[in-house]
Amino acid sequence: MSNRRFSRRNSPARNTVKVMAGELRGRAIPFASADGLRPTGSRVRETLFNWLAPVIEGSRCLDLFAGSGVLGIEAISRGAAWVTLVESHRPTAQQLATVLSDLSIQNAQIIQADFQRFLASHPVDYDVVFLDPPYAKRYLSRVLLGLQDLQKNKPRYIFIEDNQPIESLMAALPDYQLMRAKQAGAIYYGLLVLNRDTL
Repeated sequence: MSNRRFSRRNSPARNTVKVMAGELRGRAIPFASADGLRPTGSRVRETLFNWLAPVIEGSRCLDLFAGSGVLGIEAISRGAAWVTLVESHRPTAQQLATVLSDLSIQNAQIIQADFQRFLASHPVDYDVVFLDPPYAKRYLSRVLLGLQDLQKNKPRYIFIEDNQPIESLMAALPDYQLMRAKQAGAIYYGLLVLNRDTL
């Protein structure tokens, strides 16, 4: 997920999150401590990619609030053909570029932009979209409306992580149905699938 600025108090600290499975299994992804940066935890990632196991290989993925990049990199490790990582905070985007280089990942790109500018200026032609925005910013409803309003190439699957039940967000997405949903502590997450009659 994304962040707006590094915390001055915490900026020197470095953390790592590990890829869980696939070609890059066990590789560490470093990220700097920052206000609002909250990598998706291993429990949630394991469940998500179990859900996506039948479709992730060869897929095109968009991580719209990339942050540490762990969701996109995990997707690549498990066989995704291409991942676009969108990150609004320049130092975080630069860190992601270093990580991709260190991991020799060539089938990914980083776009330094906020989600609104990206959606307005880039075609959204992806199989899977990961949405894990900063909870406090309340970006999610705007992003979902933007995806719902796409006239063509709606993503087949949308993963959402938030601090409110995923069911409460479905009214904004009449073209989607909730395929799976779970809760891990105070975190709610779910996988949405595009209705067949809208394909």
